Amino acid sequence: MNSHLHHQSQSHGNHALKPRKKRLARDQLRLLETSFNANQTLKAELKIELASQLGLTSRQVEIWYQNRRARNKNNAMEHDYKNVQLELGNVMTENTRLEKQVSQLKYELNKVQQMIPFGSTTSASAVASVSGYSDEQANSTSPGNMICNWRDAGNDEIFPVEELYTCLTGSGTQLWPLS
Repeated sequence: MNSHLHHQSQSHGNHALKPRKKRLARDQLRLLETSFNANQTLKAELKIELASQLGLTSRQVEIWYQNRRARNKNNAMEHDYKNVQLELGNVMTENTRLEKQVSQLKYELNKVQQMIPFGSTTSASAVASVSGYSDEQANSTSPGNMICNWRDAGNDEIFPVEELYTCLTGSGTQLWPLS
């Protein structure tokens, strides 16, 4: 254990002996940023020229460019991440809205199914028909332009689910064959 403490104190002592890295001056940073904004890749001639203008080594200029490109990449990734998060929020909101709509439609379907006794038969006189409001609208098949007329020849029978569904959806087509 003593050797561990001794090693730790030596490592702290070594850090104190290292020369502290000097930060670049504002005018050096300004020149590097201007150069970087003009061209993000560093050519050998430009590297040597910048190093001599700034009083740095060409390796220091090269490393500054590498770090700046890495910072740009990180900033772009953060921006993309925020956009993805925003899009995810929009999709989740839409998903919640659609789930509520599905739930409401299931509730309405359940209400309709409860109104119809299972296994009932209908007479041939009970007919569902779908017709348009006017001649201009007769070619339109949208449910808003359709009305359902239930005709019953005096029978008190309930209409089957298939016919009711056809009327409610306004599709004019039936999902199941009528009996």
